[in-house]
Amino acid sequence: MRVKKKAGIVAVISILAIAFIAVAFWATQKSTNYYTQIDNDYITEIAPHGAMNYRYTLVSYDENGDEKELTFETSRILTGGAYLSLKVAPFRGVIAWAEAQFEELPTAVQEKYSGNS
Repeated sequence: MRVKKKAGIVAVISILAIAFIAVAFWATQKSTNYYTQIDNDYITEIAPHGAMNYRYTLVSYDENGDEKELTFETSRILTGGAYLSLKVAPFRGVIAWAEAQFEELPTAVQEKYSGNS
C-alpha cells in the first residue's frame, strides 16, 4: 500500500513539473511586436541596475494598430521622435527593442503616426 501511495505522489509531482516547464517554455518563446515613437517627456531616471538608467512608458501599437501602454528600460536617453520596434513576451514585458524606420512599420501603425512623420 505504501509503495502505491509513493508512486502516486511521484507521478503527480512529475506531471506538475512537466506542466511548469511547458508553461515556462511557452512564456519565453512566444512574443509580440509592438511599435512606438520616442517621446522624451515620458522618461524617468531610475536608480541604476545593470546598465539601465532610464525608464520609458509609452503608448505602443501592435501590427493591427491595437494600442497598449508599455514600459521598458534603457541605458541612455533615446533620440526623440525615433520609432522603435519592441519585442514583448508574456509575463516578462519588453524583452528587446530596436530602432525602426517609419517605412518599416506595419501599415496600421503608420496610420497611427501619419501626422507625426
